[in-house]
Amino acid sequence: MSYNAEQIINSLKSEFNEKILEATSDDFYRVIIKVPSELILEIAGYIQHELGFSTPNMCSGTDKKEFMEVFWHIGTVDSPILIVLKSELNRDNPVVESLTPLWKGFDWHERETYDLLGINFNNHPDLRRLLMPDNWEGHPLREDYVYKKPKYRKPED
Repeated sequence: MSYNAEQIINSLKSEFNEKILEATSDDFYRVIIKVPSELILEIAGYIQHELGFSTPNMCSGTDKKEFMEVFWHIGTVDSPILIVLKSELNRDNPVVESLTPLWKGFDWHERETYDLLGINFNNHPDLRRLLMPDNWEGHPLREDYVYKKPKYRKPED
């Protein structure tokens, strides 16, 4: 079934009421839904099962200095609308449930977000570095990240 932005927002608000912190749409066919991190899995399940959004487009995050923000873009073949599900996380301990159990396509996106920003995804099937070497210290996209030139070894070492 195809929904317009207003129908999606109304459906989410009627189901979750005050649990939805913010719900807006823009001119680019995006519906932005901000929710508490502890409700991510529940609301994502509703988006998948009740609204039929079955296509995981991307997951990423950003460091806002005071907090971390994580967001998932979820689409469907029936509509040009993307639902952007986002949540603010504690900067010192950024942890949120993985959406990989619902959408396997978020696997590498969540790993990249973990690798570059240090956001931990609970119940992710294989949360480990994706882009940086295993022994890399820190997360390069954090605002407080300080680059330290790595010590390279010769191949024969």
